[in-house]
Amino acid sequence: MSATVLKSQQVTVSAADQAATVIGFPSPGQVAVQITGTLSATISFEATVDGTNWVAFNMIPSNSATAAASATAVGAWSQATTGFAGVRARCSAYTSGAPVVTIRYAAL
Repeated sequence: MSATVLKSQQVTVSAADQAATVIGFPSPGQVAVQITGTLSATISFEATVDGTNWVAFNMIPSNSATAAASATAVGAWSQATTGFAGVRARCSAYTSGAPVVTIRYAAL
């Protein structure tokens, strides 16, 4: 059995455009995002193929089967990363609070 490669980052958001990012996936895997703390903000899930251009990325919340490309409340989301070089959770709108965004990648 091969070892699982993990990449992770944690960011406490205090302004728009701050992001927790994992990039340089060595193989297909799973990515998970967890948002904790208090927030009046929108956290957008985004992915990249080339490492430069980011697009909306639907993730599945832990408490629902309905995919979402953003979040406005605390919770956890996950999704397969097949074909992507990186995924980030970026604060696209910020009003107040101190949300803590943690993102983690694990190779399959």
